[in-house]
Amino acid sequence: MKQIFFIILGVWFLTSTMGCKPDPPIKTEISTMDFTINHLYGSTDFKLDEEYMLPSSEQVKFSRYSYLLSDFYLIDESGFKIALDGQYLYADVRSSNTHMTLTNIPKGIYSGIGFSIGLDSNTNHGNPNQYESDHPLSPINNSLHWSWQGGYIFTAIEGKTIANNESFIFHLAGAMNKVDFELPYDFSKGDDALHAILDYNIEEVFKNPELYNIETDGSSTHKVTDSVTLELFNNMKDVFTISSVEIL
Repeated sequence: MKQIFFIILGVWFLTSTMGCKPDPPIKTEISTMDFTINHLYGSTDFKLDEEYMLPSSEQVKFSRYSYLLSDFYLIDESGFKIALDGQYLYADVRSSNTHMTLTNIPKGIYSGIGFSIGLDSNTNHGNPNQYESDHPLSPINNSLHWSWQGGYIFTAIEGKTIANNESFIFHLAGAMNKVDFELPYDFSKGDDALHAILDYNIEEVFKNPELYNIETDGSSTHKVTDSVTLELFNNMKDVFTISSVEIL
């Protein structure tokens, strides 16, 4: 009788364990978003040291294009802005430094991304030596700090005109000139990391809303309130568009 009992118990144990499946592994959330910028001139890829026709019909070559981004935030489905504080990008076309990783991205459904070209006044006039050498705001790293005046150059555009081989140097700065962007784009964040691709159209800096002519409007600026600075900053307000936001 005992043998029959143990046989039945064994059969029950085998059949019950065979029907059990191990629990699936718990997926770890990755709360990051890679952020890559493609630089364009019109509809073509932008490259330094190549000739471009400005909207003013001036032929030029660019030798430098670099800038600072800050104040990143996400816009959730209800319109609430989720700040991603303390994250910056030093973008430089020459060194192909056009990528960063945004952290602390919460799960959710979103309708857009916001950020700024430039810095707020406190950050702009803070102590630049507080940053590690590889930080985006370290003067050693970005060469955009105005040590002689204080504050940062928000965008540096340099090159030469082809017709007369004259240099143009636009060092655009001033906390009051910070350019804010709020770009609509629907996407959702789950457990996986995301990858956002943005397009920056450099041609727009010289044509919209004001047509900029280097010969007549000015070939340089190192001031925060002159007409060259104000006009070029004003033209930057629509340089960015979101190309895609996808799971990495």
